[in-house]
Amino acid sequence: MRLLVSRHLENFLALYEAGNMHVAADKKGVTQPALTKSLKLLEEDLGVELFRRGPRGLDPTDAAIRLYRHARAIDQEARFASLDIKELHANLRGMMRIGVGPVVAVSVFPGALMQLHNHLPTMEISVETGISDHLLQSLSKRNIDVVVAARPDMPLDEEFSSLPIHKSDMLVICRKDHPLLFEHAVTRQTLSAFRRVGFVEDKEFERRAQSCFGALNSFQLKPVLQTTSLTIMFGVLANSDYYAIVSDMIVARARREGLDAVRTSEALWQLDIELICKTSLINSRPVALLRQCLQQPSGL
Repeated sequence: MRLLVSRHLENFLALYEAGNMHVAADKKGVTQPALTKSLKLLEEDLGVELFRRGPRGLDPTDAAIRLYRHARAIDQEARFASLDIKELHANLRGMMRIGVGPVVAVSVFPGALMQLHNHLPTMEISVETGISDHLLQSLSKRNIDVVVAARPDMPLDEEFSSLPIHKSDMLVICRKDHPLLFEHAVTRQTLSAFRRVGFVEDKEFERRAQSCFGALNSFQLKPVLQTTSLTIMFGVLANSDYYAIVSDMIVARARREGLDAVRTSEALWQLDIELICKTSLINSRPVALLRQCLQQPSGL
């Protein structure tokens, strides 16, 4: 099994994810014969066939499907082990894949990312944005290494741990001349007379809203428009009587877009922004630095 912790494992991952020898060879920067030889060595080492050639490329066998689940975990652990060890020689290289919630992406994360890059200038960093539910699915599949987002109101799988980053209050925002802004304190009943703009498939929001609004969380709270883009959300709000419920972390940006926060008679709910990753990686140098950068005042 010595070949599992080697370039042959990386080649297998490239082949599995591309489903095509030519595409995988281009991705890895190697020739197709070299990739074919690497695959053959891995198959011989394991004693199984991993791919069959089909009309659309490479079809994984049952053995390949099983190996892929383990290979992603091995690859992740190996990359972080390498990052920790190489740090001792002040030559930290490798890759870290970060999933970021939309609120974090437009508030604390850009500044934190630059600080992290200053600490680890040779490390490659990839960033994916999305709502918490989707990011945690990617995390469980090892498609990303770390999630920085609002913690869903449900327990994590036992192999994952979380670290607190920031607490955020949810607020109502709308255009600056919206009727809601002329109310002394908007009640939930008053709010239900207007339509809401929300994020696409944000099940966590629906869970929190149902708990907060109770009976009002029916047609009145159902979004008239859903988007994955804050730019689109803000543009729609600036030109309509719609409203949105967002984190206080993005209110400053909303005000620059011609929006403002509404005074409500009752507080809505809080979000716990957390860093989530495998427990085995929680004390690694890259994760510790990322958390440090996110919590520094300049990031907030």
